[in-house]
Amino acid sequence: MLVDQFVRDDYDGYEAAGVYTHVLDERTFNSVSDTESPRGIMAVCEMPAGRPLSFSSSDWLLVLVEVADPGNLGTLVRSAEAAGASGVVLVGSTVDPWSPKVLRASAGAMLHVPIWQIDSLDQLQMAGVRLFGTTSHNNDAGLNPESIYSADLSGLIGVVLGNEARGLDPESHVDLWVTVPQVGRSESLNVAMAGTVIAMHIAHARG
Repeated sequence: MLVDQFVRDDYDGYEAAGVYTHVLDERTFNSVSDTESPRGIMAVCEMPAGRPLSFSSSDWLLVLVEVADPGNLGTLVRSAEAAGASGVVLVGSTVDPWSPKVLRASAGAMLHVPIWQIDSLDQLQMAGVRLFGTTSHNNDAGLNPESIYSADLSGLIGVVLGNEARGLDPESHVDLWVTVPQVGRSESLNVAMAGTVIAMHIAHARG
């Protein structure tokens, strides 16, 4: 919930019903901003309350395991919101979802998409979520992943993406391994890019 907003005295179009607005001179405004070229408006918001791990049979989730880069996390949440995901689940030591860099990269999606923070994938499986582990390697560790474009995406599912440097542990407790087929020589896609491709495909496949 948006509680207070702070605007630079040359910023227009900031009126919002039910929100306390504080107008600051340029020097004061810039001194409290953590960016070099602030847009002219900042806000103090209440973080959404935690939710129970309870889902419907038509839900689908983006599950992120130890994603470390704020820009990647923010982008993935933004893509999840654009694709109509039911929420984003953060597993393990993922970057703080409420850091300023994550919020900026999400373009506000953090305040519109349910976010859960849990310790292990087992908690999702206990909640009835069928987990799709993602990998960029077809034969490594004997995973033999299926193309995301041919996988059965019906029902309550969670697409699991791993850390930028290490990917998802091949020993992870998932129900099926999937991959985004590539034509070029690149070893893999950036995690935010891969997550976006998968999220948009799920949105298309599920109508």
